[in-house]
Amino acid sequence: MNILLVDDHPVFRSGMAVMTSNLFTDAHIIEVGDQACLSRYIEDEEPPDLVLLDLLFPGFDASRDFAALRRKLPLTPIVAVSMVHDNALIDEIMAAGANGFVSKTARPEDISAAFLSVMDGETVIVRASGSIASTPGENAMSALTVRQLDVLRFVAQGMSNKLIARELNISPYTVRIHVSGILRTLDLTSRSAAASYAASRGFT
Repeated sequence: MNILLVDDHPVFRSGMAVMTSNLFTDAHIIEVGDQACLSRYIEDEEPPDLVLLDLLFPGFDASRDFAALRRKLPLTPIVAVSMVHDNALIDEIMAAGANGFVSKTARPEDISAAFLSVMDGETVIVRASGSIASTPGENAMSALTVRQLDVLRFVAQGMSNKLIARELNISPYTVRIHVSGILRTLDLTSRSAAASYAASRGFT
């Protein structure tokens, strides 16, 4: 298993390399620290099995460059691991195809759980100091928009983004934005957690 770790801080990369090596015992960690090295690796090597990507490193503009990276690695899980707290940017990269966003300030056990969930096919968001097992308040769904409620209903039915997009006559990218907003509003970290929450309240 090849894991591409993209971050310009050597100390953080070292810590993440240890964490991921312990988590995935067969992993080979490839470390790069800037956009030029990232581009060379993508062009010259086989696609990695997982990308852990900071959103702030030399030569990389997340708004401009993330979508291009997703196109170059269409099948590789990509998790943004960053200090970014801008909800609009997080929604943007999720809409562009990120499999997850994990705050660097999250607890190590939550970060590890998020990586495992992504490798199991989940979409995961773990924000600053967030818990992987957070539970929404009883009235949390009242804060969702009508469209978010529509999307949540289909998520609870186990439908994919493409199927939801077809049902609602919107793009899959728009569905991703709504899913990201749902997770943020409900203070949940994964799509399956949102589905379970909705189903437990008869919202299907």
